[in-house]
Amino acid sequence: MIKIAASLILVGIALLLAWIERSKLESDIIIGTVRALVQLLAIGYLLDYLFDLRKLEYMLLLLAAMVLIGAFTSSRRAFRKRLGFMIATVSLGVGTALTIGLMIALKIIDTEPKFLIPFSGMVIGNSMRACSVLFDRLTSEVKASIPRIEAALALGATSSQAASTATRASFRASMIPILDTVKVVGLIQLPGTMTGMLIAGAKPTEAIRYQIIIMYMIMCAVSISMSLVILLSRRMYFEPDHRLAEQI
Repeated sequence: MIKIAASLILVGIALLLAWIERSKLESDIIIGTVRALVQLLAIGYLLDYLFDLRKLEYMLLLLAAMVLIGAFTSSRRAFRKRLGFMIATVSLGVGTALTIGLMIALKIIDTEPKFLIPFSGMVIGNSMRACSVLFDRLTSEVKASIPRIEAALALGATSSQAASTATRASFRASMIPILDTVKVVGLIQLPGTMTGMLIAGAKPTEAIRYQIIIMYMIMCAVSISMSLVILLSRRMYFEPDHRLAEQI
């Protein structure tokens, strides 16, 4: 705890710079710092309990809670927040379940808590960030393309066809962060899993093996989740008869 307390000097530097720039972010920095501390300490004690318990049903409950929290966070950027929450829940849940399930079926990972929970958490977290980007970008793209979309609808196009340019651009934007990370991993960035294993004393080759698997898992899960968000999000912007929603 002494080292954690000493590291707060870094937060102090961030606060000082935010104050100098008059950004009015001081309260956000303080709240974020406190939340990170409390949340990480809480999950640390919870994981200690789950690792000792080794019950699959409790692990699944924790993963479900992580999906719901991720869906709630990303849905705040959706055009319709309640519908966005449902879409994000389904998309994150399916993307995570399919990816993790495939890894377990191929015996690449097993169902031990020390593997299942961290791997799933990284998959859900990255999918959540991509979902936030997609929701935000999709709304901007649709609003900017209203004349073109209405013209396409008037010519007989379906809502999917009319919004294809907007959805394509949004999907690309949501995938860029993970693709950029994959391209430079090991050159610029040593990701968290690899760093943590090296600090814990694991062999570099073993740490690299797990990190490669995780990067591929994240790329797969994000692709699945974002494809589902695109598929399900059209109802946020269009009526059942393919007209643009009046609120846009």
